[in-house]
Amino acid sequence: MDAQQPGSSSVDELVEQLRARVEERRRSGAYPPGLEHDLDAHYRHVAALRSGGRSIRERVDAVHDAAEFAAENIATSSRFRGGSLLHRLVAKTVARQTQGVLSQVRSFAQAVQDVLEAMVEPLELVDQTAGSAVSQQLEILHALIASQQQALNAQRADLVEIIDRRVREARPTDVAEAPFEPWYESERFEAAFRGSRRELLERYRDLTQRFAGCEPVLDIGFGRGELLQLLDELGVAAKGVETDPVLVKLAAERGFDAVLDDGNTYLRTLEDGALGGLALIQVVEHLGAQELVDLVALAERKVRPGGKVIIETVNPQSLYVFARSFYLDPTHLRPVHPSYLDFLFREAGFSAVEIEWRNPPKRHEILQEVPGDDEAARRINANVANLNALLFAAQDYAIIATR
Repeated sequence: MDAQQPGSSSVDELVEQLRARVEERRRSGAYPPGLEHDLDAHYRHVAALRSGGRSIRERVDAVHDAAEFAAENIATSSRFRGGSLLHRLVAKTVARQTQGVLSQVRSFAQAVQDVLEAMVEPLELVDQTAGSAVSQQLEILHALIASQQQALNAQRADLVEIIDRRVREARPTDVAEAPFEPWYESERFEAAFRGSRRELLERYRDLTQRFAGCEPVLDIGFGRGELLQLLDELGVAAKGVETDPVLVKLAAERGFDAVLDDGNTYLRTLEDGALGGLALIQVVEHLGAQELVDLVALAERKVRPGGKVIIETVNPQSLYVFARSFYLDPTHLRPVHPSYLDFLFREAGFSAVEIEWRNPPKRHEILQEVPGDDEAARRINANVANLNALLFAAQDYAIIATR
């Protein structure tokens, strides 16, 4: 029987018939809603799975290799005794008939091969075109997703900013955050409550000696400039930083090097190791908790090894301070415990930290011992000492930290 060998025109006709049938079924509503979407998803899945498999051309070549029909390929072996001889005798007898069957099988196989060959090129073209289209669609989809994500991120940031602003506007204003702009001059305030310049020069003369050989020194919050004057007398180069423009102007008029700036902000502008010393006299009680830890970290970087940092502040271990001086200054935020300040400098890596107790209350203001040496007097005086240590300890303390 002769096998018909269809050409490329018959394949084209089949494709056109298939397209017409699909279109007809689409118009008649035979395809359920969402079918194209599901088929598209399925196609992407199949395309991903087949990306590592054999191509259409490779599969057709494999069919061609397998379609090798010959009489000698017919097995004549047998597991029965004498079976192989019998097979060969039968093969010779029906050889002509066998050859005819093989000839028909070859003709059929060739026809199938021709059909497959005719289909390879258009199928490969469809595969490449579809793959390219899918890739383009995926790139467009990724770009759209990225654009939407950027828009969402921008909207989220705007929303967070709006909520944050509304929260700040709604909550009560913290006294510590509100700007303090008094109509009186800071120099007049210091003269009224800290003492005269002469008194402060005498009070800080011994502390200034600690900076001998440590220059330059930066005095943060220099006030009326007593420490700057003492450092100048000692021959140690120094500069002052203040946030009060009036105090900066007065210091400049006295011939001191003074700048208007926040202490931490100015420290950040300096190169590491640029300072030999750093002084803060009655300053840290004006700082917030974060400002203080930032200050110590900056001091560790900006003061060179062997240099010194001296901080004097009120002593919260003396209850006398709270009754007499701490709340006189409306800009005081909180006292800093000496143990905490000592801890900060040691944690920051300073080689030595010492505490010096300063400015004790006047003797006539503390509790006095009772006269006598008997048991009752000794007990009373022991209690007086304990009370004096709690109520009338030194009003200030100084941290002297060596870098």
